Amino acid sequence: MENTELRKVLEEYLDLLKRNLAVASLEVLKTRYKKPFDELRHNISSTATAYVKQITLENIRIRADFMNEAQPLIQSTIDQSGILKQISAAAFKRQDIAEIDQLALTLKEQIRQALIPFYDRHICLYLDEECFGNPPKAPKFYNEASGCMWKNNAWTPAEVEKGVILLPAQDKPKAAA
Repeated sequence: MENTELRKVLEEYLDLLKRNLAVASLEVLKTRYKKPFDELRHNISSTATAYVKQITLENIRIRADFMNEAQPLIQSTIDQSGILKQISAAAFKRQDIAEIDQLALTLKEQIRQALIPFYDRHICLYLDEECFGNPPKAPKFYNEASGCMWKNNAWTPAEVEKGVILLPAQDKPKAAA
């Protein structure tokens, strides 16, 4: 599902929870209506998890062969942020989708910041035939972890062409993709 679809489903679940809490106490919902209430809580939890995951990881590019290195960085950032507990409270205590959106974006930015040193470690000089031509051209920057080339002051997805030499770079452009 796309973000907009997940958001809509989550809003519907949160609205249902809000309406249920308006007509019955939490204790009644947990006992008398246990089965449907547990199902609603499960649906809210799983939908919120999928929605927040999509928001936080959207446009973060990491090649599969670098995932073992990046995943612990992402997970520790999530764990240290404490934002997941705040998202849970926004969902279950306040039924506030706008707060969930804001917290997810905050978490996304924290993950992005945590990944900058990771990306910086994997920037290479991209030496192709043009670099050895007459006259020679300056090498490009390539990020092995994201699979992106530095073009027009932005990281753009690119494949490494056959015969290219990648050398570790020392002076790197800011902000990896």
